Amino acid sequence: MNGADAKAARKKLGLTVNELADALLLSPQNRGRKVRRWEAGEVPVSGPVAVALEAMLNGFYPSHWSDE
Repeated sequence: MNGADAKAARKKLGLTVNELADALLLSPQNRGRKVRRWEAGEVPVSGPVAVALEAMLNGFYPSHWSDE
């Protein structure tokens, strides 16, 4: 998965950069910065993140979302 794919997945999920960062449990100090860097192609999207995005696109949502 490349940055454009990650951005398309985020948009299809209807999430903001920060919401995706929260869903992926990224550290608060990096929050959306890492997502923006993936989407810009500055850093590669890791395998686990690609798997998580695919799972979310297929209807799996992290359990911590149900607390909202």
